[in-house]
Amino acid sequence: MKYMTVLVCVMVLLFIAGSSSGRSIQESGIPGALTDDRPPAEWQVHSIGNVVMGLVNAALWGDPWANYESMEWPAGLDSDYLFLGSLWSCCYGDITSGGATEKWASCTEYSQFELIPSEGYPMEYLLPGPVAPEQTQYGVDDWYRDFNPFPYGLGVWVENYTWDVTGYDNIVATYMVLTHHSDMGNPGVPLDGFVAGVLGDCDVASADHLDCHLDDLVYYDGHAIWCNDTETSFMYIYNTEAQADTVDIYTYQQNPDNPLPPDDPENIFYYYNYFTPDGIPDNDVDQNGVSDHYTVLAKVAGGDTLYNEDPETGIILFSEGMPPSYFEHTVADTTYLVVPRNLSYMWDSDDPASVDDDSGEPNISPACNGFIGWRLLDVSVKKADYTIERPIDVYGSPIPLSHSLWNWEHDPDTDPEKYDFLWGLDPYSAISQYSGPSYISDWVGNPCAPEAIDPLNPGPFPFVIDNPIAMAYPAFDYRFLLSFGPLDLEDGDTLYVTGGWVVGLGLDGLRMNADLLLDAYYRDSIWGCGLGIESTAGLSGEMLLSNYPNPFAGQTTINYSIASPGHISLSVFDISGRLVSNLVDTEMAAGEHSVVFDATSLNRGVYFYRLQTGGETVTRRCVLLR
Repeated sequence: MKYMTVLVCVMVLLFIAGSSSGRSIQESGIPGALTDDRPPAEWQVHSIGNVVMGLVNAALWGDPWANYESMEWPAGLDSDYLFLGSLWSCCYGDITSGGATEKWASCTEYSQFELIPSEGYPMEYLLPGPVAPEQTQYGVDDWYRDFNPFPYGLGVWVENYTWDVTGYDNIVATYMVLTHHSDMGNPGVPLDGFVAGVLGDCDVASADHLDCHLDDLVYYDGHAIWCNDTETSFMYIYNTEAQADTVDIYTYQQNPDNPLPPDDPENIFYYYNYFTPDGIPDNDVDQNGVSDHYTVLAKVAGGDTLYNEDPETGIILFSEGMPPSYFEHTVADTTYLVVPRNLSYMWDSDDPASVDDDSGEPNISPACNGFIGWRLLDVSVKKADYTIERPIDVYGSPIPLSHSLWNWEHDPDTDPEKYDFLWGLDPYSAISQYSGPSYISDWVGNPCAPEAIDPLNPGPFPFVIDNPIAMAYPAFDYRFLLSFGPLDLEDGDTLYVTGGWVVGLGLDGLRMNADLLLDAYYRDSIWGCGLGIESTAGLSGEMLLSNYPNPFAGQTTINYSIASPGHISLSVFDISGRLVSNLVDTEMAAGEHSVVFDATSLNRGVYFYRLQTGGETVTRRCVLLR
């Protein structure tokens, strides 16, 4: 039924043209006569890593129409884990041109395309890009009235990054810039109660040709009991007055019907969400005293700072940079530095129609033993006067507002319904368990809030409706929605969101790759081409590129060497990938050269400089101090 519904929507709204290669940029013929000034909707495929994913410049990730890979993992095995990912947003007030005070939403999803390619910001595919070896970027907005008669003036710039570096090749990172343009809605009126979110409809996985969308489960990392020392941890008491440690009981085990032996690395572990005590401290399988819902950045023992090593690659996580704010939790003589993982995820569970426990579909090839999720890394707001606010912090650490879930039979249709979902209120709320961030109490009684929610004990983490089993619902076809906010977005204010799609072998593999995503973001202060490790994309070894000093104040000299004469382009980009300066654009002889980059008029921060000659490109990072 779900696929028939989507097929009808596709026939009405979106026709995807084919091609012989299946990899080139495709135009989507969206009816409704887009203006000549708007770029066409186009597909592009990220394919250099171990995850392959098509996406379209309408704030969509994946391809539910099965023309392109949709979070295919591992690459080349023809098993997709994502049906559709999309950007949602909402706000409250008389913020549209109609002037009515309502709950409003601008979303891209199955049957409604309210975010359309923006004039002057077409889909661009860069290999390599200024931020990563493979990059797409584009702009969308909500004021194309043929598709959205009540826009509130939301413009969005989207960048997606992938790497070919082992250990970082199971992620598709995303950077989004959401700006309020009130003149496209109701001039001068702010977006009150603004919340944005990423929806994930993950059908795990398409290799299961029978019920890939009917036997999945959804969960969340980053709430409840963040350590098992009750004297130092925050203990949730839900709206049901139940204490969290008596409710969140589940079994962490391998599939008992898996034909593989227990020590086979392919025989992965699952959370089965049973209600009987299992003898394992919940949320702390390794029993180090810190919840497995959290990323351990480092631990301090005896005055020594010790970092974690990825057992597969040998990468020392967070040794080259880590979040500036974190929780400190002491167990015996060791202090752990941790941050919530902020990760909504899904996996192939035990099909209720199966006699055996077929979690992960171990008897098919490839097995559906991957876990997929979306992790929020960072959120901040730049006001129109250039001041920075971080309204979604808890003790300095960015967190979501809500992790919500529902099955496809409860998909919201109207703007008020989508508004409530983004705030964490959905069809399960009457029987679910929720507490919430302490700052949400500031919105109690506020007319922008869906309801006057006053959590029984507002705590550090989001409104949590974390999994279906805890609410007596079986494995089925679910979505998750990870939202961030609320805030008041005035004219010219910009919300910056960084996160990414992650897939890994089992729950342990997903968590490790989600932590590599966080490591990538903070490595050398900000992610960049090669992540501090040389990428193989687009390089031949014939060009050398560096700058000195680095970091620098005011000016730095960029030195470069080329093996053959030809046309040379040397350009500088800011962290958003926008061109700052064309330093060189001319014919050059082979040999060593240098040019001064004068940045005295620029703001401090990270910049990228890119050297291109013929078919070769090299990108490097520099840091401007002011």
